[in-house]
Amino acid sequence: MLKAENVMKKYGSQTAVNGVSLELEDNAVTVIVGESGSGKSTLARILSLIEKPDSGRILLGDTEADRRYAKSNRRLVQLVMQNAASSLDPHQSARQVIDEPLKLLMNLNRSQRTKRTDELCDMVQFPRDKLNNKVTELSGGQQKRLCIARAIAAEPQYIIFDEAFSGLDVTLRRCILTMLKKLRADLKTAFLIITHDLDTAMFMADRIYVMRSGNIIETLDRPHSFLDFKEDYSKELVRAAEYKRQALQ
Repeated sequence: MLKAENVMKKYGSQTAVNGVSLELEDNAVTVIVGESGSGKSTLARILSLIEKPDSGRILLGDTEADRRYAKSNRRLVQLVMQNAASSLDPHQSARQVIDEPLKLLMNLNRSQRTKRTDELCDMVQFPRDKLNNKVTELSGGQQKRLCIARAIAAEPQYIIFDEAFSGLDVTLRRCILTMLKKLRADLKTAFLIITHDLDTAMFMADRIYVMRSGNIIETLDRPHSFLDFKEDYSKELVRAAEYKRQALQ
């Protein structure tokens, strides 16, 4: 289990995360929803062991995951970021992107890496005939699938998706989310999805945390409908989601 205990993070006088405690259950999908500026992405970086909290701690199982622990166990938590293009090296081919964690984190030889790369492409529905293309030659959807393949290549216990599906059209987003549902069941990997989109949250989540101004203000276990949200702020998010859905019809 990946756990945050009383995590606090400030930037100057601004509190981004204000004493947050939460748990990511193994083999489950946890979603954090909230508006831009609510502290979601800061919390994602802390949970992915990229940033250190000012106070509080992150636990992987019973072990406190400090920076030294993160360096020696960096494959355990992987992060998929919002902008796929900016998180990929434009000089690399798609094959090189996937090959890197297989070589550095999994210690596979060349033939093993080639076989595993083909398997990962199939898992994320990335076309094998695009493997020798530079990442700049790929479509946005292909870049997103490549980032997911790179993350799962390390066989992590947890994958954190930080607004990783925003900017995708509705059809492509649903396709990738459906693929992720199957992947999570097959891989037995826990997902944390950071999003402002309640439809994504309801489609994917076993547990939803609602975040506002650096605080968790509501927690829903096994949510069934938008009627499960009780806090006024959460209901505002629901109304905004319904308005957006109607505008797109």
